[in-house]
Amino acid sequence: MIKGLAVSPGINSGMAYVISSGSHLVIPRREIAEGEIRPELARFDAAIKEAERELLAVQKEVKQKIGKKEGEIFAAQILILKDSAFLNEVSLAVLNKKTNVEAALASVVEKYSRVFSEIEDVYFRERASDIRDVGRRILSLLTKQGQETSAIPDGSIVVADELLPSTTAQMEIEKIWGIITERGGKTSHSSILARSLGIPAVIGVKDACLKIKTGDFLIVDALAGTVFVNPGKQVRDEYEKLESDFKAHRNALKELIDLPNCTQDGTRISLFANIGKIADVAAALLFKAEGIGLYRTEFSFLIRDQFPTEEAQYQIYKALAERLNPALVRIRVLDLGGDKILPYFPRPQTKNPLLGERGMRLLLKHQDILATQLRAILRVSVSFPVSILLPMVTSVEEVIQSKKILENVKSSLKAEGVKFNPRIPLGVMIEVPSAVMIARRLAREVDFLSLGTNDLIQYLLAADRASDAMIPYYEPFHPAVLQAIKFVVGAAREEGKELSVCGEMGGDPAYTELLLGLGIRNFSVAPGEILEVKEAIRSIVVKRAQDLAERVLELGTVQEIQECLKNSKLSDCSKV
Repeated sequence: MIKGLAVSPGINSGMAYVISSGSHLVIPRREIAEGEIRPELARFDAAIKEAERELLAVQKEVKQKIGKKEGEIFAAQILILKDSAFLNEVSLAVLNKKTNVEAALASVVEKYSRVFSEIEDVYFRERASDIRDVGRRILSLLTKQGQETSAIPDGSIVVADELLPSTTAQMEIEKIWGIITERGGKTSHSSILARSLGIPAVIGVKDACLKIKTGDFLIVDALAGTVFVNPGKQVRDEYEKLESDFKAHRNALKELIDLPNCTQDGTRISLFANIGKIADVAAALLFKAEGIGLYRTEFSFLIRDQFPTEEAQYQIYKALAERLNPALVRIRVLDLGGDKILPYFPRPQTKNPLLGERGMRLLLKHQDILATQLRAILRVSVSFPVSILLPMVTSVEEVIQSKKILENVKSSLKAEGVKFNPRIPLGVMIEVPSAVMIARRLAREVDFLSLGTNDLIQYLLAADRASDAMIPYYEPFHPAVLQAIKFVVGAAREEGKELSVCGEMGGDPAYTELLLGLGIRNFSVAPGEILEVKEAIRSIVVKRAQDLAERVLELGTVQEIQECLKNSKLSDCSKV
């Protein structure tokens, strides 16, 4: 048995088929003469155009084989091909270093991939696979090297070091019963595709390609993140039953897509999606998200080597809003600092970046960056229902100052004759203890609140969520966390302002009943988590959830709370 991370739930068994991801090509590197520069750049331009044609073909094929929404995943890669910063950096490398275009491209792809891979934020770290995939495609065209994905036997469990998005999309999907990789991430495109297709997938399996050989019999338990290699009869028999039970459960979930998000006693709950780029809209629409509760704008900055212009940002936000129209899109302004950095935006070194200039603290020191982003969002607001979300707010002063900048931007646009929604909603993220304590005052200044449980837990409990050593201390069921959530719910209700939860707690059905009992009525979760949360919502009676929350809030330890929740269907928590 070997362990990994489950990213597409399911249980399946079959024969292993070990392949190369195709991400490592043999790259020729040579110096070129002055007269070769123009031909090299012409080859690069031709390869870019051909790569775009190929990606459009892949997109079309995915739409036909899987679905229209899934095909939109490849829109992000097409955008990379058109990104002027990316293209210019390769061209300048050819010009300045007098090197062949293959070597120049490989260097730039490696740089971008490394920057993304070193970001501690899981979501953005996983975007490195898109950069590698685009780079692999262009390099294949330049070097005439292809990759083998054909002739996969029916019923195979595909094993690879990494499955790049286009590789996954072009496989004979109907033959694949499971996916195991050494690299990847829960929100990578390949993982999203696997979830959309219902293929069990486990990633982060160390040395999978060494421990597993083509022809081995595998059981993929993508619920527990476990892979069994050539298991005995007893294990096989047990998993045959589990596999059957899970498939029945999955079919039942699909029936939920068109059903309302209502509790058993008829309380209406809103389910929105968290996304980071336009391509993620496909998954959000697939599961009938009511809108976008959190759009992280950092991706469009991270894939460039300079700040995107107002026009570039406007086009991105407009494209997003168009695809969701008439649903609401909440656009969070740039959230940098801590583990999210831009290589072209140097900041003073600090011993503890998590307690340094983050979110609004940083933006308010660079108001030109904030103003440009606000202009782009306001321009979109004239035609689509978008709102502005301020990240990592720690004080009322930050909100007041942000509102002044927003009003100045509005005045500037009005003077230029540019139309916008003058009443565009403004909200703040509640992510730090200070924001919890002044939540009511913050609510008076804005139109809505968003509870970011990921950062709130780590700051409230002094437990770095990216540290393995802190895993035992990063505890959502900690009494202080639950008391903080209850306090914010009360503050929002007293001021008549909408509150949504957009952290990982909201996307985990294990917390759904308790969150409903604490008063949460709006959830914004990863697209792939929508149906699981909906299933939980539809099984809950609000009065019972409220009683449960009241009892839990009286308890003083994590263990007591966990025992209470575990036994809540059998006994009264007050007896714990």
